[in-house]
Formats: sequence, C-alpha cells, structure tokens
Amino acid sequence: MSGMKGKVALVTGAGGGVGRSISKRLASDGCKVVLIGRNRDRLAKVASEIPDKNNVITVVADITKEAEVLLAIEQTISTFDKVDILVNNAGMINDPAPFHETSDDQWNELMDTNLLGTFRMTKAVLPLMMKNNSGSIVNISSVLGIRSIPKVPLSVYGVTKAGIIMFTKSIAVEYGQYGVRSNCLCPSTIRSSIIEPYLQDENAKKILESTFPLRRIGEPEDIAGATAYLCSDDARWITGSVIMIDGGLSAKQ
Repeated sequence: MSGMKGKVALVTGAGGGVGRSISKRLASDGCKVVLIGRNRDRLAKVASEIPDKNNVITVVADITKEAEVLLAIEQTISTFDKVDILVNNAGMINDPAPFHETSDDQWNELMDTNLLGTFRMTKAVLPLMMKNNSGSIVNISSVLGIRSIPKVPLSVYGVTKAGIIMFTKSIAVEYGQYGVRSNCLCPSTIRSSIIEPYLQDENAKKILESTFPLRRIGEPEDIAGATAYLCSDDARWITGSVIMIDGGLSAKQ
C-alpha cells in the first residue's frame, strides 16, 4: 500500500488472531508496529513473526485501565517518536444469553473493554495526531453492531459495536480539520479459535458457509487487508466510512 513506509502503527488486541494478522500486514507494508495486549507470551510470539526487529515493540497493557493506556503511548513515543495509525482491534464477546438474564457486571465488562477501551486509546493518540496534522484510526466493529441475528442473543455486545460505529463517525467529523481520518470495519464470522470446533464438523461447516453469498467464512487476513487499505494514502479521502467485511451477508437480508 502506498505511503505506509515508516509510519508508526498501534494495534490493540495484537496477540489475538485478527490482531496478529493486522500487525504482520502493517509491518510488511513498511510500518513500525506497536503490539498492545494483555498477554506477554502471545505478543512475543507475534513479534517473533515480524522479520525486522527494529520496527516492532510489544507493550503489555490493559485498555480498561487509563494509566496503562497512557504508559503504552509513552513507550511508543520514547521508541518511535510519533503515532500515525491506531487500530482499535481489542474487544471481547460473551456467550449468547437472553438479555433479561444479563447482569450489570456483564454489561459493564463489555462496555469497559469494547467501548471505553476504544475511547481511551483514541483519546490518548488524538493530541499526537493533531500535532502532526495527520493520522488514521481504524475501529473494528461487527455486523452485530448494525443488525441483530435471530437465535444469537448478543444484545449488549451488539450495543457496544453499534456505539463504535457512531463513535467512528463523530471522530471523523470532529477531527477531520486536523487531518485525522477515522473509519470502521464490520466483520461477520472470522476464522478463530472460537469458530474452529464448528469447522471440524463437515456438516456444520457447510451450513455455516452456505449462509454467505461468497460461500466461505472470513479469514483474519481479510480484515488485515482492509485495515491496511484504510491506513494507506490510497484511502486519503475516506473518513467516517463503515465497511462491511461479511462475504455479502448483509446484502442479502
């Protein structure tokens, strides 16, 4: 992608499948990558898969704690001097459950990670981006932030992901004057450790894949490719956009 060389990119949730894919893609496009996550071992493993060791650092931080977020930004600045890109990928999902059985604690935990975590990271990098008069923020939402799926009761998760979509648009409008772009990706089912058991059963796999017009589930690389595009100069006039990465699912229903 054009204009990526030497840009400094923060990726949250970098130890997970999608975070790993995004981090490796941005590094291969020439970015210096800051891997942020809670699990030191998983971050180290991702870092080991990035060839140029001078262009990657790992920062163990919990995005639900403001002090740790600010420390992560400090470490980034002391190593790489700036922040050009923020990918708000970290998030959590709960087991599907009827809304009336959801506790305040479950609500708060999802809000704190998915929504407030994204707020905290964005708030911390915006002054740096404003100073440079440029920046790209990519938020990872979900198809569930736009519509509810029958028999999959994830209402609170959906609310957090819908919040991310509106937050994306608000930041785009408020900070466009400072050269900061803010966009959002809404994935549907992506191959992950949670999904893997269903893919072992050939029948379950066929049923799952048949729901998508493209007849397959998404791969982490599908998210990484779209992220890299939105961070690149090719997307320099794109902001406030919400892009469905769902194999055509939302187009048919």
